[in-house]
Amino acid sequence: MEDTSIMKECEFDQSNGIYRMLFETSADAIVLIDALTGQIVNCNKEYELLTGFKFEDLIKMEIWDTHPANQRKKCTSIMRKTLKQGYGKVEFDDVRAKGAVIHSEGKGRAFTFNGKAYIQIVVRNSTEEVQRNQELELKVKERTSELRDTMRKLKVYNQKLRKLTSEYLRAQEKERKRIAIELHDRVTQDLINLCHLANELKEQSDESIRIPVENVLSRAKNALAETRNIMRTLYPSTLARYGLIEMMRQELGNLESKAGISTQLKDNQPIKLDPIIETTLYRIFHEALLNIENHSCSTKNIWVNIGYQSGFVKMDIKDNGVGFDIKSVQTKDPGGLEGMRQRAELVDGHFDLESNPGKGTKISVKIPIHTSDEIIR
Repeated sequence: MEDTSIMKECEFDQSNGIYRMLFETSADAIVLIDALTGQIVNCNKEYELLTGFKFEDLIKMEIWDTHPANQRKKCTSIMRKTLKQGYGKVEFDDVRAKGAVIHSEGKGRAFTFNGKAYIQIVVRNSTEEVQRNQELELKVKERTSELRDTMRKLKVYNQKLRKLTSEYLRAQEKERKRIAIELHDRVTQDLINLCHLANELKEQSDESIRIPVENVLSRAKNALAETRNIMRTLYPSTLARYGLIEMMRQELGNLESKAGISTQLKDNQPIKLDPIIETTLYRIFHEALLNIENHSCSTKNIWVNIGYQSGFVKMDIKDNGVGFDIKSVQTKDPGGLEGMRQRAELVDGHFDLESNPGKGTKISVKIPIHTSDEIIR
């Protein structure tokens, strides 16, 4: 029996020694408190360094005495919560000598030993970490402020760019109109006169020169038709008079008569757009029809859908022609496709192209309507 008692006593001393070693060598500050009175029972060297008090002074103090007077209520609350729940979170901002602020955080555990309640608190100095976080938050606020300022500047620049783009497009349309008028006044009038003279010559000449005169008349008429087509492309004067939808109907009808292609136009609700947007849509539509006419001899059907959504106008042009491999023509400019894209992008729009060999082609254009004032129902 004596041997067993001695062995247990040795095991207790060994266990107590290991605990004491862990207690003293811990990198964190550890303090043991009487749970009922708040009296400090024991602490390690790290806790002395954290609080700035010597061990012999600490064991005469209650735990709230290690904090400023205004922290006593908070300290008491943490003690009660830890004792009630068995555990608790510890976090303090203490003012030390020379006004230095020490941030500390840790965890408390309640336990009973020899019938007496204790609380052990393991705490560490988190001042540097808190300061780093504060510095980081300050930098984030500064960067956020800079970003907001940059966004405001970008918004202003975007408005200026939009205004300049609008002015550029209007100037471009004005120049197109001037050239179209020049063609009308100089070229078409001469071609019309040439046609009249050829007709008169045809009626007055004999059989020997009638065929050459008819050839001249045919070429003059073709040149007149092409010139008028160029004029319409440069400046669609009837667009302002009849509106986009009516112009699209007319051109689709002309294509049906000329090429024998079946066409279908759908629009959910006709509206009057800003002239720049309307002209952009018309030019893309006109160019798409020219592409179909020139490059897709097998086309039998064309579907056009123009829809007005909240803040956007969208136009889809689809055909069932031969189609093509988009990847093989990305670096080229097949039939003005890149020109269509650029037109859409000049008014902040989006241009999308879908095509596959044997499966036709679909062109989609989506243009924002920036303010409700630009729509007149």
